Amino acid sequence: MPDPPKPKYKWRQTWPDAPKHFSGYDGSRHIASIHWHHLGWWNWYMCWNWAKNASRWKRPNGQADSARAAALEAEACYEAILRCEWPGMVPEDLQCMLDNEEWMRTRQ
Repeated sequence: MPDPPKPKYKWRQTWPDAPKHFSGYDGSRHIASIHWHHLGWWNWYMCWNWAKNASRWKRPNGQADSARAAALEAEACYEAILRCEWPGMVPEDLQCMLDNEEWMRTRQ
C-alpha cells in the first residue's frame, strides 16, 4: 500500500495550549488553519482570501476525517486560489490579495 500524500506546505501548532489547532504557511504567508472539532472531525479554512469580492466565492473552508486530510484540502484550496480557479474567483481577486499583502508588508 503506498504512503498517503503528505502536505506540501509547513504546518505547525498554532498555540502552545491548543494541541489540535494548526496553521499552514507558504514561506511567511499564513495560508490556512485546521482544528479538531469536538464532535469528531477536522475543520479547515483559508486565511489568505482578502479579495474585495470574496463573498461571491465558494466558501473556502470544509471538513475532513483527519488532520492530514484537512491540511491537504486546505492546500488544494490555496493552490486553486493561486491559479484563480477557485469557484467564483476572477483574476482581479488574486491581484487584490497580492496588493493587500504588499500593502501590509510595507506598512510595518
